[in-house]
This record gives sequence, structure tokens and C-alpha cells, in this order.
Amino acid sequence: MNRPSPTRANLPALLQRALDLAIDAKAQGPVILHLTEVAGYTDWALLVSGRSDRHVGGITEAIMAGLKQEGRSPIGTDGLGEHLWDLLDYDDFLVHVFYHPVRRHYDLESMWNDAPRVELDLPADVMDTSALEGLLPPDPMPTFR
Repeated sequence: MNRPSPTRANLPALLQRALDLAIDAKAQGPVILHLTEVAGYTDWALLVSGRSDRHVGGITEAIMAGLKQEGRSPIGTDGLGEHLWDLLDYDDFLVHVFYHPVRRHYDLESMWNDAPRVELDLPADVMDTSALEGLLPPDPMPTFR
């Protein structure tokens, strides 16, 4: 039986808040994957892109500060020293904030291609990553998280 794709309205409140905080910080190309059936360690993953390491750091800081106001802190983090691929683990959801060339390189969306994508119904300018396509990849590339 095919299940309908999850929608933004069906997201847990804190994941919705993380998405809103990322968008407010000008994150691009958000994707939320419903991982419950394909990963045993979390239920959701939010992936977003930034245009520079400083932008990635700003997005990450905005999410962490906003969720802290809601009483939640990540149970784990990775990559916060470089801000090329910041990982925030909130137990039932993960947040991956990428410098866009790193996101393209690791292509987690393809790795989890069997996970349903959430229908976000966001404006085209938020979803469009074409302005990020010409960014140079870091050398060296950060390690897989």
C-alpha cells in the first residue's frame, strides 16, 4: 500500500520550527526526509544549503538558538568548527546544514532515496539553489558525518 507523502503540516512542531529558523536565516533548498522506515536512529532529516562557511554557521546558530528557546538542545553536534557540514542531532530529527558544494558531493538525498520527501510547499526562491551551483568546493572536503 502506498502511503501519501508527508506534508509540512504533519511535521513535529520542533522540526517545523527548525525549518522556519533555517529559512529565516536564508537557507536554500530545504528538504525534509521521513526516515522512520529506513533508519533506526532517527525519524526525520532536514537538509539545507548555505552559500559560505559563515552562512552555514549563521544558519546553524539560528536553529540552535531558536530551539533552545523552545527548551531543546541537540544531543550531539558535528562539524561546528569548520561550518562546511554542520550536523545537529535532536534525537527524533537531524539537521544537516551544508555549504552547498559539500551537499552536492555527499548527496544524502540520493543515499536516502527510498525515504519519503515531505511536501514543503515553499516559495520558489527558497527552493532554488541555482545561484549556489558555481561555488567552489572546499579542499579538502570535510569527512563523512
